[in-house]
Amino acid sequence: PNEPPPAQPIPFHHELAQAPNPPAYILFHCEVASREGGATPIIPSTEVACFLEREFPDFARKLSTLGVRYIRVMPEETDNTSAQGRSWRETYNVATRQEAEAVMRKQGTAFEWLPNGDCRTTTAALPALRRDKRTGKRVFFNSVVAAFTGWNDARNVGEKAVQFGDGSAVDGDVVRAVAKFMQERRVAFKWHEGDVLLIDNTLVMHARDSFRPPRRVLASLRGPPRMPQTLTGGLPLFGQPLGFGIIGTGMMGREHIRNLALLAEDATVVAIWEPDATERAAALSELGEQSPCKVFEQWEDMIKCDAVDAVVICTANFHHIEVLRRAIPSGKHILCEKPMCTTLADCEEVERLLEERDDRARQSGSPMGAFMVGMEYRWMAPISRLIEEIDGASLGPLRMVSVREHRFPFLVKVNNWNRYNRYSGGTLVEKACHFFDLLRRIAQSEAVSVYATGGQAQNHKEEMLHEGPADTLDHAQVLIQFANGSRGSLELCMFAEDEQTEHVTAVCQRGKVEAWSPSSTVRIVRPRVASGLSRRPPQPEERAMPEIIKLPVPADLAKAGYHEGATYYELQNFIEAARGRQLVPITARDGKLAVAIGLAAQESIRLGKVVHLVPSEPSEHSEPAEALGLLMRRAPETQERSRL
Repeated sequence: PNEPPPAQPIPFHHELAQAPNPPAYILFHCEVASREGGATPIIPSTEVACFLEREFPDFARKLSTLGVRYIRVMPEETDNTSAQGRSWRETYNVATRQEAEAVMRKQGTAFEWLPNGDCRTTTAALPALRRDKRTGKRVFFNSVVAAFTGWNDARNVGEKAVQFGDGSAVDGDVVRAVAKFMQERRVAFKWHEGDVLLIDNTLVMHARDSFRPPRRVLASLRGPPRMPQTLTGGLPLFGQPLGFGIIGTGMMGREHIRNLALLAEDATVVAIWEPDATERAAALSELGEQSPCKVFEQWEDMIKCDAVDAVVICTANFHHIEVLRRAIPSGKHILCEKPMCTTLADCEEVERLLEERDDRARQSGSPMGAFMVGMEYRWMAPISRLIEEIDGASLGPLRMVSVREHRFPFLVKVNNWNRYNRYSGGTLVEKACHFFDLLRRIAQSEAVSVYATGGQAQNHKEEMLHEGPADTLDHAQVLIQFANGSRGSLELCMFAEDEQTEHVTAVCQRGKVEAWSPSSTVRIVRPRVASGLSRRPPQPEERAMPEIIKLPVPADLAKAGYHEGATYYELQNFIEAARGRQLVPITARDGKLAVAIGLAAQESIRLGKVVHLVPSEPSEHSEPAEALGLLMRRAPETQERSRL
């Protein structure tokens, strides 16, 4: 039975996480349901681990490397007025102090007998961020939040009940932030008589709401966990890294190599292809002399290689479609750098090739490879936090979202392909597809019209290249109308600064969120005075104080690339999708629609008028986007429409 007092909620925890051998499963059965309260909230521990590692990376690293110790005073006799009132006799299932000491010594638990017969215990350092051996997922497997926020009674003070493995104090602000996140994301299981709930205690945390008696929910603890051998595709769930092949090892290809090295438990680079000798040598230097990586003369041969499980395509934009025509039918996992293609026709061909591949896989019973488009900006810490805040809807519905990037000109590429629209797709495809993907994701709606203005003010105008003068834009402003009534905008300038800077602003009904990079800062404003103003503006004492959040990028992630650690998290999500543990977050359809908005913007500049988008119907490869509410909606027919 669930014994703690009804009025005291039980915080989120993994059952007996503070014990050396916690149970793998918990089977609950409801004999008597409470008429008021008493629900069992649950939350995937993987979500909590991801939140902690993204928002508080230093704290997460200390948890991972040091573990935690739990300090608790157990009474000699059970105290039914406290959730922490179970006696040391019941806890260890013993009758004498000598028997209890034997159990505690075996566990590595330090103990002190108090004059009143109570026992103060300090556990050995226990893991707090673990990797589930069956799935490879990182889990927040501990009782840190439960201890810190809930172990309070006449004998215990929660904030002193948990410490890092080295004896140092945990950061209370971080623990409270994690507790707040869990409360916001929880799903509460409301009991009815006869209900049964089976929880995987390694992957799912549970809690208990306060309730009005009577209530009787029985719990049976079981273990160890079952160990599935393989995924549908025959790849081990954990312990066998995915073999990656990198097609194109320029700047972005090498950034993937460095970040995959940080994911060595899950991935290893086994093959590269790069036609340019200088770029190839730089990649081999990154990989090191001991790397087992094979250098291929032809990228087609790499795709055929059995050691390659996943392909990362980092070649010139116009070359993507040629590689994808060979890579997709192979059935391998594919991460294609943005833009997916340079034309809408090529993007639609990719969708068709994926549909054909999946049809063949279904007929033969073969596994389906994951296909994902590389859009690093989604994973930047401040932008991820902004998205999380908007998704939470605490500020009300979104009204406007804007992106501003000021930066330096395009870098030099092999044969200067990025100087020409016919090879790059144009600046608003090559560069801005990132931002159009971001605007769609934040708005959770589809663009129905685009108006843009821009030009080539100064960049590359004096360059006389082998194919004539460069024709790429160096500045633009883009306005987007979304189907749900929200509005988006982009301001891009590629000669304003020597540093690449992004500023994203999302304005909602009851406030706004701003994200800055590379300062990695988030600013949240919740106005106190939103309507009904008098004839004077709000005075200083009436104004809301913005919440400023700093999200420093871990040093090793910052060193691994030029996207503030985003490439690491992008690859992490791609690997999760390839393993079949989550949906692909950025699909071929997402890649196509980002390109479509970029092409519409460039067409708007050429025509000097609004371009209306008439979206195609969703395909099977849009399912993950649809899960986020990104459904296509047809724009109303108008006369004299520019169609794309």
